[in-house]
Amino acid sequence: MKKTAIIGVGRVAALLEDDKLREKPATHMGAYLDSPDFEVVAAADIDAARLATFGKRYGINKLYTDYREMLKEVRPEVVSIAAYATERAEMLKAAILSGVKGIWCEKAFATSLEEADEIVALAKEHGTVITVSHMRRWSAEHILVKELLGSGAIGRLTSISAYFSGSLLHTGTHAFDVLRWFAGDALWVEGSLEGAPERSTEGDEPEEKDFLWSLAGDPGGRAVISFKDGVYATVHAESKSYLLFEFDLIGTEGRIRIGNNDVLELYTQGESRHYEGIRELSLRDFPEFNKANIWRGAARNLSETIDGQATNMNPPEDGRAALELALAIHFSSSLGGQRVQLPLKDRSIKVNSR
Repeated sequence: MKKTAIIGVGRVAALLEDDKLREKPATHMGAYLDSPDFEVVAAADIDAARLATFGKRYGINKLYTDYREMLKEVRPEVVSIAAYATERAEMLKAAILSGVKGIWCEKAFATSLEEADEIVALAKEHGTVITVSHMRRWSAEHILVKELLGSGAIGRLTSISAYFSGSLLHTGTHAFDVLRWFAGDALWVEGSLEGAPERSTEGDEPEEKDFLWSLAGDPGGRAVISFKDGVYATVHAESKSYLLFEFDLIGTEGRIRIGNNDVLELYTQGESRHYEGIRELSLRDFPEFNKANIWRGAARNLSETIDGQATNMNPPEDGRAALELALAIHFSSSLGGQRVQLPLKDRSIKVNSR
């Protein structure tokens, strides 16, 4: 078993196991308890009371309010990082330098490309496996959609509409990771942010100070993204009072919808029932597949990657690329919605997220 520690013992680390409606396991701790490959022996959190409750519940005695002290004394093989995004880059660096073999990190794993670049390079230098928690990589439904796209089930993919409930880094990196997974690498972005001040497109290029208005939060927004294979995506991420996370994929011969609330639809073309000589899309039965728990899948993939038995399904390079799309929308918005080419030249653009 791999000696494991958790940094940050809040919702996604453990508390969501108490959600009666969620499929279990539903957290890092739940996934570790479910797996024969891990043994959680220590945890760290700045909230001493919450940390004590966590320790009592799971029978963990090695509890620390300083994660650096924990890394030094416990020397874990695997670490989960589930603290706020503004702190994750420093925690990742500390964990890598402490000699851990693997890290399971929440997203976004950094708040700037400068931070992300450093983490990617450091992990490569030390041979550390980092799995970024873009959980749909382990979703049986999303894996099947990826396979259907590859088999030409809806012809050539031409466009994707992505809908989610605001927050371009905290929620959006999930969506941007799925977009890249389905459509490949992006070429350029045009976008605007909710609440962004009007800005002249004339004069010198923006500097980091031009983004300071958004540093206190992580707004939603809207965007158009162009991908290298000719696919384009529209992103609809304005704030909403309800949960929404959905993709509408349009191909030359069909359509797929996939999202929360069991949205999973396949449309293929046939003769119209309404017009002679016209072909239309009709809803078809979705291919059968075996449901799989995403948390169990992520934990298994992390363990097998550490052991050299599998390929990491969401390495930090992919996490960085998803982050870059979010930051590119910020940058485009600061230019009045102008087109921004990728990769971003300014790696210092920083947006605080939770």
